[in-house]
Amino acid sequence: MERAFFLLDRGHAFNGCIILSLRGPLSAALLQAGVRRLEARHPLLRVRVERTRAGDDRELRLTDEGSRPMPIAVVPRHSDGTWQDVAMAELNARFPDDSDHLNRLIWVRGRVQSELLLVIHHVLVDALSASYAMRDLIQELVALWRGDPLPPVESLPLRPPLTQLLPAAKRGLSRLGHMNAFFSKHILGGLFRKARKLPHDRDVPPEQRRTALVHRTLSGAALHRLSDLAKKNETTIHAVLCAALLLATVDAAFADEKQKQEPLTLGCWSAVNLRHELEPSVGEELGLYISQVTTFHRLLKKGQPSPSLWQLAREVKEQLGRTLKNGEQYLTLPMIGLFIPYGKNPGPRFVRRFDGASPAAIGVTNISRLPIPSTFGPFVLDNFHMVVSPSVVTRVLAAITTFADRLNLNLLYAEPLVSRARATAIADGALGYIESACADEVAASADHSPRGKLARASRTAKARE
Repeated sequence: MERAFFLLDRGHAFNGCIILSLRGPLSAALLQAGVRRLEARHPLLRVRVERTRAGDDRELRLTDEGSRPMPIAVVPRHSDGTWQDVAMAELNARFPDDSDHLNRLIWVRGRVQSELLLVIHHVLVDALSASYAMRDLIQELVALWRGDPLPPVESLPLRPPLTQLLPAAKRGLSRLGHMNAFFSKHILGGLFRKARKLPHDRDVPPEQRRTALVHRTLSGAALHRLSDLAKKNETTIHAVLCAALLLATVDAAFADEKQKQEPLTLGCWSAVNLRHELEPSVGEELGLYISQVTTFHRLLKKGQPSPSLWQLAREVKEQLGRTLKNGEQYLTLPMIGLFIPYGKNPGPRFVRRFDGASPAAIGVTNISRLPIPSTFGPFVLDNFHMVVSPSVVTRVLAAITTFADRLNLNLLYAEPLVSRARATAIADGALGYIESACADEVAASADHSPRGKLARASRTAKARE
């Protein structure tokens, strides 16, 4: 799995980035000391990829031999949006093959508020791991700022790969039962489903693509209302977000089909956290402990209206539950390495094989509420984001975090395969569907209240007059 992630980087940079906005007594010396303690604690922040033979990608290994400190860069903060420009530049900058590190820290330095960006090659960690690392960094900064004597850092163990940490019943030949369900759904079912992928605005090879970002938020009363209504409609916020993005994708990319009422099926993949199943438990250690599953939905039917947001969200939730029960998550990413071609230089062929290979039109990676409070000693944390390159496998993905009373939706897309106009339409359309559905629910509830019934009766009487 790690080798596959490393080879996908051959097509387009496969980096992830966690962004933390904070206020407090941050200094260059304090930050450097905190980062040194952080990387001493987490072994995956000290490793790099090394080839057994020069120029040969058949045998790769992770090693910390001769490792050097994590690079720290400082850039000036010109506005609240500076972090977006920095994050996009970092997502599009590959770590060189001869690099002695696969991570870097960027301090977007402002007079009052700053952003810290932890950029890591996806071969090492997932987004939740990177968020744990950022939380640990802030804890180290607080301890160092207080000036108390600190004990030497004890390094956490370096764990085996994910496939060796899964329970025995979920790896090796024990997965045959899951393979039957996977084959029926994706191979046999795919022949009849005819799910559509996102059309390209302009087709270019991987090396000419660029990861770009549309950032949107849902906060305050609107977020609380969404949470309450999701429960009322027997679904989840994640399912609502998937449904809203699917409906917005129909409007932004399949308007002709919608107008002609042509049948249309789209897929949506969701990232899955496998930490709670691993043996031994990895707790909050860093690593690549994720997979993903795909659900498919008939969004347009001849002579029938599109599903409502709540109908589609309930369907997404139900399909996700059934898909996880069938064990698709134990196959999708843990077995991706089986598709790596043989030969001295498999990277380019692997990239061609997986370029646009995802059967889904859009993906959602959502780590929900982040494992970090909003106040750490003298530091106040104002926001927390994540972004990740779609690499070559998918075209559009939504990276979602919730911090305090704010939901951040960062829509990442591969430009120019997907134009900025289309990506913006998907992001804004998704929030539009959510806001509209919530407003309709509130209005319906008001109409059924005693005051609402009285007002409706009055309106009816006036209409009769």
